[in-house]
Amino acid sequence: MLSDNIRSFRKKSHMSQDELGEKLGVSRQSISLWETGQTQPTIDNIMALAKIFNISSDMLLGSSDSPDISQEETPENPKPEGKRNIRLIITIAIVTAVLLGVAILVAFFVSSDLRKPDSDNPAANTSVILPENASASSASNETASESVTKNTSKAPHSGNAVNNSDTSKVSGNNSKADKPGSPADAQFDLFTYCKNFAIKKGTLNGDYCIYQQPATKYGGYDNEYFSISYWSASDMVEFCLHCPLGETYSHNFYLRMRGGYNKKYEYLSSKYFRDTGESLRSATGYIDPAVFSDSYPISCDEYEGSVDGQNEFMEESRVGICDLIHCLKKFVQVENMECRFSDFEFVNF
Repeated sequence: MLSDNIRSFRKKSHMSQDELGEKLGVSRQSISLWETGQTQPTIDNIMALAKIFNISSDMLLGSSDSPDISQEETPENPKPEGKRNIRLIITIAIVTAVLLGVAILVAFFVSSDLRKPDSDNPAANTSVILPENASASSASNETASESVTKNTSKAPHSGNAVNNSDTSKVSGNNSKADKPGSPADAQFDLFTYCKNFAIKKGTLNGDYCIYQQPATKYGGYDNEYFSISYWSASDMVEFCLHCPLGETYSHNFYLRMRGGYNKKYEYLSSKYFRDTGESLRSATGYIDPAVFSDSYPISCDEYEGSVDGQNEFMEESRVGICDLIHCLKKFVQVENMECRFSDFEFVNF
């Protein structure tokens, strides 16, 4: 009830999740979690929501003595007359489906009768010779294959200019197929390629190079930024999704490859004061790309911050890391990188 009310009143107020999150000083991910019922807002957040929507907290919580907003006419809650129309449409659809099913069954049985072998028809028994034909066909294919093999083996030694030209064309096509990042190219180094990309495309800032763009360029949300950077002192490639939360806070999500890609990524989720950089909460751990997905829980090796709200923060971290991976997937396509997203091993995205 609370999650539905938050979503309903937000839409009535013509606010996006980003705008509501900025007013409350929380992330867009938190608003999304509230509206889907995965987490619940604190009492302070509920009171703040009621103030923003200009309603009582009882109405937001959906208590029995408050107006039932579910009875209001919305696209999800049409008036009774609309409901009768919907029921009529559903009834027609069910009847149509039943008639269609009957027609399919009739057609199936009729076609089954037509496919039955006719014992009185000598032509019906000709299928007995099919194995022999198949064998003869296989022998014929083997002979043809041997002939092709022999001709191919002779081609490099013959003086036929046409054959030599065809051979060079095939070789050229194979070389294009083995582009960097393909399984056939055992020398491709994902870490080194990403490192060189950050150095070449990025801007030097102290002891690191950073290439940053608006996240919307890579399928992200407004007011967020995606970046790839290389830290020379720690030999680390870092992908980041930077999410400002109003004027006070920011929440950043990081994926890191240290000293080469070893089939696992280090992650960092950090919520901090924008003006001082002082941390409110942070969590670090490792992600196995072979099993991680949008619904896979995120582990935590180290956590700093208040115990109150830790679970909500970890869920926000999981959603933010998933958003970062989706931006990384689009980033590979938009920047026309020489590697493929599959090289990053995130098989579930």
